Amino acid sequence: MLINFDRTVAYRCSRCGEIAYGNFSLFELSGSKGISVQCSCGHSAIEIMPENKSNYIIRVQCLVCDDIHKFNLPFSSLAKKECCVFTCPNVVVGLVFIGKESAVKKAVLENESYVNEVINACGLDHTGKNGVTMLKALDKIQDLSDSEALFCECGSNLVDVEIHKDDIILECCICGASLVLTAEMIRNSNFSHLDKLVIPCKH
Repeated sequence: MLINFDRTVAYRCSRCGEIAYGNFSLFELSGSKGISVQCSCGHSAIEIMPENKSNYIIRVQCLVCDDIHKFNLPFSSLAKKECCVFTCPNVVVGLVFIGKESAVKKAVLENESYVNEVINACGLDHTGKNGVTMLKALDKIQDLSDSEALFCECGSNLVDVEIHKDDIILECCICGASLVLTAEMIRNSNFSHLDKLVIPCKH
């Protein structure tokens, strides 16, 4: 019987939002060695490092919540499963897919379909990297609103949210002041860790 030692890893880049692919052999994970796969944009990478003889640790920065997630990957799963999928624990979006190439590509397509359904359910009419970014932003904006940490300088916490393809506009319902959050700004900042969001008042 011919044994296939080749594996494919795919992950969602925390900077550009695209799915990055890489190939490796199980032999590359032998001993104390690990692998690193970088996105073509050059701003993120996923690491798979051995913890011991039977387990590996996956490290990847999350586009959704900005945290560095660590996942356990048993060697038995890597060797036997068609595809192992790891998701963000805060927002259930697939981040890492590891396994045989065809199974990984199928899992990525299924996850993209799921993400699109969630985006559409939230009233967004666009998908792809900006769609996921907007989900991330809306989740944070809701948290800030619930904790009364989203408000205008005029003192009002009545804020209207408009979602567009490339940005989100927060507008004070009392004075009309607004704040534009672009998708690029959300992706490239510490947005998920903000403790408050203030709309600057018109002068």
